[in-house]
Amino acid sequence: MGKEVSKQRRILIVDDEIHILSSLKKILEGKDREILVVETAEKAWELLKEKGEVEVIICDNRLPGMAGIDFLTKVKRLYPDTIRILVTGYPDLKSATDAINKAHIWRYILKPIEVDEFKILINQALDYNRILKENRILLQIARQHAEWFEILKKRYPEIISQEIEKSSEYTIDEKHVSEIIAEFMKRYYQEEVEDEGEEKDKKGEE
Repeated sequence: MGKEVSKQRRILIVDDEIHILSSLKKILEGKDREILVVETAEKAWELLKEKGEVEVIICDNRLPGMAGIDFLTKVKRLYPDTIRILVTGYPDLKSATDAINKAHIWRYILKPIEVDEFKILINQALDYNRILKENRILLQIARQHAEWFEILKKRYPEIISQEIEKSSEYTIDEKHVSEIIAEFMKRYYQEEVEDEGEEKDKKGEE
């Protein structure tokens, strides 16, 4: 019998403050999740090499040794589908710009972390990761079908009607598919974040 593949979604938390690691782990624990915690980027990298890709990484920016942004930049190169979230208690324009341009982070969280918003954010991150992977699988299946159809056309040209041959039904525009999914995610999640921000601004004005 082969090795059983775990169906748990894996979340890696990287922070040098032990009490934060413990708190975030308790917040995110669930029967369908495996929560991994480490104190440094170096330990996190070793863990990834040992266990392989995880769905979500939540990483503090100020870490001993390698900074969080640099670690997430490395993760992006090797595991592009992993959702990367940067946490910081010292926000500044440069770190935010680097996080977006270098690490392509998905979200930027400020300390102290609000528990309910954090739970929602991680659920969204897991959903986004699932959609990215399903997108890749669907594109792979579509490519296989397109290749199979091309083989049929070459082997049995007499059974392929002129209407089907001229049709674009079997043409796969991968860029277009990816853009549609990206636009969906942007609208669904970004509008929600903007709405929350507007509500906070209104409360502040009151």
